[in-house]
Amino acid sequence: MPLNYILVDPNPIKRLHLIQILKKIKSLSLVKEFSNAVEAQNFLDYKSVDLIFLSAKLPVYSGFDFIDKLKDPTEIVLMTDEAEDALRAFDLNLADCISPPFSLERIAQSVNRIEQNIKINLSYKNKTDHFIEIKHNLKTEKVAIDHIQWIEAVGDYVKIITQKKKFMVLSTMKNFLNRLPQEQFLRIHKSYIINLKKVINYSASSVNIENKDFPLSRTQKKQFRLSVSKFQ
Repeated sequence: MPLNYILVDPNPIKRLHLIQILKKIKSLSLVKEFSNAVEAQNFLDYKSVDLIFLSAKLPVYSGFDFIDKLKDPTEIVLMTDEAEDALRAFDLNLADCISPPFSLERIAQSVNRIEQNIKINLSYKNKTDHFIEIKHNLKTEKVAIDHIQWIEAVGDYVKIITQKKKFMVLSTMKNFLNRLPQEQFLRIHKSYIINLKKVINYSASSVNIENKDFPLSRTQKKQFRLSVSKFQ
């Protein structure tokens, strides 16, 4: 599967030039480009990507401020021509730091290294995919992933609904979604993540699981129809 990435840089010409280079790397797939960190952050509150090409210098707040605000770990390639930025990127353990002029060979090396890291992480994750560990009532419990019916946002917590039990876990929705199989679970609304295997029926505006209707966000309708068809 290709690595989904976003590009964050204030210069449209620079973005265009970089995208043309990145198109030549078949293992990459552009999701969206942004001119500032605010729009990119809003996007990442609902979507996950594998990789971010990020300019150190951005309007409103800098690339490093953007990194500080990220709630979930993501591979980041920092773009800068400042030596101190490169040192800071190293301290933050970013995937890479590149400086202009950008070359296909240099970026391809970086992407290849990132792919290898992701494969190693996935290999480890697949060994424990059937269960997820959660902290609930000061205990760590193993929950069978297929038993999860849905997850809902409750302030700074998420409520996990299984066939027999409910759990309250301190987590963001996005962070918890990243721990689940992406092909089986989908965030259909800002407040709900559902197990697609549990869907009984659905309409243009709602999804039914266990005789409970969940709102279907307008922006997620297309993705929901594509994803749920695999389990029908």
